[in-house]
Amino acid sequence: MHRLLIIADDLTGAADCGVACASQGLNSVVVLGGAGDETDADILSIDANTRGLSAEAAAAETSRLVRRYMGSECLLFKKLDSSLRGNVAAELAAALAASRDLAMGGKRIVALLAPAFPATGRTTVNGQQLIHGRSPQESEPQRSDRLRCRSNLSEILRDEGLSSALVDIPTIRSGASTLRNSILRLANEADVLVCDSETDHDLYEIASAAMLLGPRTVWAGSAGLAHHLPLAAGIQKVTVSIPDQPLAAGPTLFVVGSRSAASRRQVELLADSPDVVTIAISPQALIDQLESNVLHDHQLELSNALAAGQDVAVLLTSNPSVETEDAPLLSAALAQLVTHCAHRVGALVATGGETARAVLEVWGISQRLAASARLKHCCIADGSCTNSIAALRQISTENKRPDHGSTNRCRNHGGRSRRWPRSHHEEHGSQRAL
Repeated sequence: MHRLLIIADDLTGAADCGVACASQGLNSVVVLGGAGDETDADILSIDANTRGLSAEAAAAETSRLVRRYMGSECLLFKKLDSSLRGNVAAELAAALAASRDLAMGGKRIVALLAPAFPATGRTTVNGQQLIHGRSPQESEPQRSDRLRCRSNLSEILRDEGLSSALVDIPTIRSGASTLRNSILRLANEADVLVCDSETDHDLYEIASAAMLLGPRTVWAGSAGLAHHLPLAAGIQKVTVSIPDQPLAAGPTLFVVGSRSAASRRQVELLADSPDVVTIAISPQALIDQLESNVLHDHQLELSNALAAGQDVAVLLTSNPSVETEDAPLLSAALAQLVTHCAHRVGALVATGGETARAVLEVWGISQRLAASARLKHCCIADGSCTNSIAALRQISTENKRPDHGSTNRCRNHGGRSRRWPRSHHEEHGSQRAL
């Protein structure tokens, strides 16, 4: 039985939290939508795929997953986007209601919300979520409408009928005893304890002090908080076990669906390599599917490059006229573009949770993925494909990190660790040194 249940609203979040726990020596499994049979993994991280849903639908799916997979001795972590995209309050309210129902009375159950992710520039100050010191609306205004970005946490929670109390920075840094007493007092006054955080140490102090709230507490936040939960709960392991599993032979395919500035800079660094084929596709062409000749040319270029053993990056050109509401459609179209390439690929690097999930699904990988701590900024997951596709190594990057070289490191890792067949050495010897 798993010891920590993570419910995320997209695959990137589920994978990022899975890696955070794997780095603590825990056996972490990431699943798409549901685990089916019970898993014996320490950590069960579920991509609920709810970010683009209505608040009502997202809440219903969150409630279903909590009631289905929450064990009596299991901690619950509701993973939220660190820039507050998606149905933050609706999903947290649903998780809290489900946890209270499952407890059937007894000690008052609350949620503890600490959405900061200091490593990526996301902080919480006076109950306001900031991205490099600015509100989410100011940082990425083009995303605010579809993904409902706001910065005032108490207002967001109030919209769903949740009362909140703030645990501010001075309280968090006042010492363990004072912090614990404040948390206990506020837990009797509010549904959600909103915690400020500017550093990873702040998050550690919060996780450690709030354990006294009990096992039914709904922990909520980003992968920043998830990283500290195993140690605070005493479930971390001394050593990190990384199995030496064979990789499939073949080049690396990068599918870049994220339109964030960080992902763009990563791709620019990747494209500087002369032996990486870059295929930039117009979003409008994918949506309209009117330029069939253009799309056919892209598919042919992709197939030829992979057949020659070359690494390929597929990405969307920048097009401000394309609405953010079209993002799910674009992810699905990108996945369809690469659907026939799985048998030629040794490693997949996908940025953007919707895009990563869409590619996995069209390749028949729709069950469990095993998170690994092998790469610092990546989640490596192994999944067996249907449709006679060999097992592939899937690499899902956390594209919000400020380190723009992480995509290149994923490529270098795939190139160094790949076990190439002898025939491939002979035919594509120059590619072996990647």
